[in-house]
Amino acid sequence: MKSSLPILLLLTATASAEPRKLTFASAIDLTMQKSPDLAQAQIAVDAAKARAEQPSRKRLPSLNVNAIGNYYTEPYQLMFGPQLFTLHQQRTSITNVQVVQPLTGLAYLSELVGAADHAANAAAADYDKARLDAAYRTATAYLRLLEARAGADIAHQSVTDIQAELEQTQKQRAADAATNIDVLRLQSAKAAADQSAVRADTQVQQAVAALVVQIGLHDGESIDIADDLPPAPPAMALSLDQAIQRGLQARPELRSAKEQIASADDVVTSKKEEYLPSVNAIANWQHTTGLEPFQPKNEEYVGLQVQWRVWDWGSIWGEVKEARANQARAEVAAGALADHVRLEIRQHWLDAKAGFDNLASAATQLQTAEEAYRLQHVKYVNGAATTTDVINAETEVARARVQAAVARYDYYLALVELARSVGDVPNPTGAAPR
Repeated sequence: MKSSLPILLLLTATASAEPRKLTFASAIDLTMQKSPDLAQAQIAVDAAKARAEQPSRKRLPSLNVNAIGNYYTEPYQLMFGPQLFTLHQQRTSITNVQVVQPLTGLAYLSELVGAADHAANAAAADYDKARLDAAYRTATAYLRLLEARAGADIAHQSVTDIQAELEQTQKQRAADAATNIDVLRLQSAKAAADQSAVRADTQVQQAVAALVVQIGLHDGESIDIADDLPPAPPAMALSLDQAIQRGLQARPELRSAKEQIASADDVVTSKKEEYLPSVNAIANWQHTTGLEPFQPKNEEYVGLQVQWRVWDWGSIWGEVKEARANQARAEVAAGALADHVRLEIRQHWLDAKAGFDNLASAATQLQTAEEAYRLQHVKYVNGAATTTDVINAETEVARARVQAAVARYDYYLALVELARSVGDVPNPTGAAPR
C-alpha cells in the first residue's frame, strides 16, 4: 500500500492540474518554442553554417606533423676501406613538421566559401519558411477548434430549445391542447438534436487533440483556448496588388531560391578554376635520430609545390557541365516559383474577399431565422402553429447559426491563408499581418 502512495499522489496532481490557457497569439508563440519541425529546421541551419566554415578555413595555412620510429635487430654497419661506418643505429626516428599555404587555390576556395555562405543563407530562409508553416498550421488548428466549439454550442442550444418546446407541448397535451403525435414529433426531434450534440462534442475533442500536437505539446495535455478574435471581423488590410507586392518581397521561399542560384553560380566558377594548376607554399622542418652522420639531425627548407591535372579524360569538364545544369535548374525553379507565389496570393486574396462579403449575408440570414423562430414559437403557444412548423423553424435557426459561425471562422481562416501566402505570421486580430 505504501508503494502505491506516490503513484496515487501523482495521479491526483495530474488530475488537478489546471489546463494551459491559450489565446490566438500565445498559441502561435508557444509553437515557436515547442514545434519539433522548427527544431529540425534550426538543426539544418546549424549544419549549413558548419559546412560554410569548412572551405573558409582551408584558405589558412595547414600544419602537418609526421613521426616515424624504427627498431632494428641490429645497427646497419658497412666497411668502407679501413673504417667501419654505421649507416643507421638500432633505433631511428624521423619527425617531419610541415606548413602548407595554398596560393593559386585561394580563388577556388573563395568560390567555395561563397557557395557555402549562400547555401547557409538558403537554409536560414528555409527556417523562416518552417516558422511560417508552423504558425499557419497552429492558427488553422486554433480556428478549427473555435469553429468546432461554436458548432457544439449551437447543437446544445438546439437541444435546449427543443427541450423547451417539448415541455410546453407536454403541458398542452395534459390540458388536451395537443396530441400524442405532437409530443412524439418533438421527442424525435429532441433525440436527433442529442445525436448532433454528441457528434459536435466529439469533433471538439478531436480538434483539441490536433491543436495540442500541432503546437508541439504532448498528446493528451489539457488546454483551454479563448476566442479573443474580434466578434465582427475586420476588413482586409491589403489590396490585391499590395498583397502580391508584399509576397514577392517577404516570401522566404523566393529568398531561398535566389540564394540557391547564387550558390550554384559560385560552384560553376569553382569547377572552372580546377583547370588551373594548384600552387602551394611549403615550409618544412625535419628532425632525425640514429641516421648520423649521413643524415643531418635537423634540416629546414622552404619551397613551392605545383600540381596540375593536365589530362583527366574530361572529369573536370563533366563536373563543370553538372554545375551548369544545377545552375540552370535553380534559375528555372526560381522563375516558376515567382509565378506560383503570385497565383497563390491571388487565390487566397479572392477567397478572403468572398469570405468577408459573405459575412453580411450570413448575419441577415441569422437575424431573419431567429425572428421567424420567435414568431413560430409565439404562434405555437397560442395554438396557431403546429409542431412541424416549430421544428422546421428551429431547424432553420440552427442552420443559420451554424452558417453564421462558419462564415466568421472561414473568413479568419482565409485571412490566415492570405497571411501565409504573403510571408507573414497571422496576428491575433486576423487582419493586418504582423
